[in-house]
Amino acid sequence: MSNRIYLDWNATGPLLPEVRDQMQQALEGVPGNASSIHQDGQRARSEVERARRALAEAVGAPAQAVVLTGGATESNNQVLRSHARRTDEPRILCTAVEHPSVLEVVEQLGEEGIDVDVVPVDGRGQPDLQALEASLREGTTLVSAMWANNETGAVLPVHEIGELADEYGAVFHVDGTQALGRIPVDFQDLGADFMTLSAHKMGGPKGIGAVVCREGRKVGPLMVGGHQERGRRPGTENVPAAIGLRAAAEAVSARLEDWNRSLEKRRSLLWDALRESPVPVELRGDPERRLPNTLNVAFDGVDGEDMLLALDLEGISASSGSACTAGSLEPSHVILAMGYPEDEARESVRFSFGPTTDRDAIEDAAERILSVAERLHGLA
Repeated sequence: MSNRIYLDWNATGPLLPEVRDQMQQALEGVPGNASSIHQDGQRARSEVERARRALAEAVGAPAQAVVLTGGATESNNQVLRSHARRTDEPRILCTAVEHPSVLEVVEQLGEEGIDVDVVPVDGRGQPDLQALEASLREGTTLVSAMWANNETGAVLPVHEIGELADEYGAVFHVDGTQALGRIPVDFQDLGADFMTLSAHKMGGPKGIGAVVCREGRKVGPLMVGGHQERGRRPGTENVPAAIGLRAAAEAVSARLEDWNRSLEKRRSLLWDALRESPVPVELRGDPERRLPNTLNVAFDGVDGEDMLLALDLEGISASSGSACTAGSLEPSHVILAMGYPEDEARESVRFSFGPTTDRDAIEDAAERILSVAERLHGLA
């Protein structure tokens, strides 16, 4: 369909126009390997370092703190596994609503004999800070918490979590993947030891991300076989992706305030329209501390998978949760952790959008969503 509406930015965002243009130029004009000493290689090296500096500026960190990786999933694995490998008697804690690239790593480390803990959340998706502190008292050595949840948009109290981690001497890792490009991100102010990021959630390319390390903190490599990234991430650098990362990071630095305002208006517009539905609809997540671009809703008695399939036929791309669990028949672990029974958890649908989603698209989408919800509710 020529009039499709893309409302799945939390899975991945379309390339921003300037990102696409600069990557195309790189594919045609920057052929070198960034580790080569000839001029083509040094030009490629210069582009990689420009990307590092641009991302560092976008998140308020020094350039030398940024380790470029293949994306947030790799970055999360690197931070957690490096800590488990390098720490005497490690004890790793995360929240129950983390992305699978954190939660499943923690579970796997537990199966391997590492002491792990998972902190519960309330009905808004916010972690139980008393339970978190109790775990810290028991000797937790690393706390991992996402800045913003990819399914509900809930913004977690990462500053408070960081203060608790610091008080008990634990390393603090923040998954900032969904925060960058939606809300202000200041790594220095955050006080975290590590922050992980991905370019494609903010209109950059897929296949590149970063670990940002506090001064004095280091991550070990997941793989061996190369000296790139000062030995922390071997493999030939993806120069076109680095150039795309730079363009996206520069856009974030220049336009975040405008993006934030426009995204909040779009979210309010969509929610105001959806709650006029004759089918009862529930907002899921934190109604106050949340991303400006994300809306997780459930229409009473309407199965989320049925809703998504019908919406797809109507030209709307949306999802029920993390793209990393697509195809799973199980309800969202995030919604279950918030206390919903399985049948209600299956009703959740997530709509997420970005700076290129205009008002007309939101209004058109709302009409199609309401029509589908009413039809499916009648069938149920």
